[in-house]
Amino acid sequence: MSNLHYLAARAVSNLNQGIAKRLDWYYKGGKWADLKIKDDHIREASLSIAPVGEKLTQTKSTADAKNAMAVHDALAALTPRQAADDRLWVYLCHSECAQYVRRRWLGKRPEKEEDAEREVRNHFFVNGNRGLIRDNGVSRLWWLGFIARKVDDEKPRRFLDILLHRQDVRSALIERPSVSMNTQVLQAIYAVMREHWDEDGNKPLKNSTLFQREVFRDWMIGLNRRGGVVLLDALPEKELASLLREEADRAMQAASNGGQPEP
Repeated sequence: MSNLHYLAARAVSNLNQGIAKRLDWYYKGGKWADLKIKDDHIREASLSIAPVGEKLTQTKSTADAKNAMAVHDALAALTPRQAADDRLWVYLCHSECAQYVRRRWLGKRPEKEEDAEREVRNHFFVNGNRGLIRDNGVSRLWWLGFIARKVDDEKPRRFLDILLHRQDVRSALIERPSVSMNTQVLQAIYAVMREHWDEDGNKPLKNSTLFQREVFRDWMIGLNRRGGVVLLDALPEKELASLLREEADRAMQAASNGGQPEP
């Protein structure tokens, strides 16, 4: 265990403004020392954490669920407010987790410099709340683990395996703050999702269309529509579950009717 470190705001700004001149560092595997961050631009908090970078040994997208739990477990002492601070994630992405972020997200350097800069900015920095949860190479893992623990603390990995089965499923849930930050609603949605998943937790049931992109999207749109009239998190548990199943059945029926709602 060691104390948590993070960058001063000025250091984050300097790194962000200097992406263009450091593209070789990002794409060719530069070292932390090469960045020449001033000592007084590195801050230390009185919060003990486990090493993070050494846990991120697999860089394929199929390892996201495993990596998410590893990052959240290592940084379990963080509060959501602390985990929303970009200074921490920019530090980790440029120090002990730099190699992981490169291999997971950068790949071959784009021919256009602006495209290369955009990739770096998306995954080594934090651009708003969506960037925090969706794009930053390390913060996205912590938030996935945090949400998984809230939804299914006994089997958080099972939740992530289902959630990350398809990118559009993840996007529909996690990138909607009104859903992802509401534990009651997300747990209820997850309960319906499990009903359409095989017992081994490996893949959707063969006769279920719920996880098809357009069907799942239609389900979420239906929930948003209903939630605009009735606040979903204010509903009693049974009524909420019934509404979610009703909308899921409607979306799947619409798909079987060629996209037209059932009369």
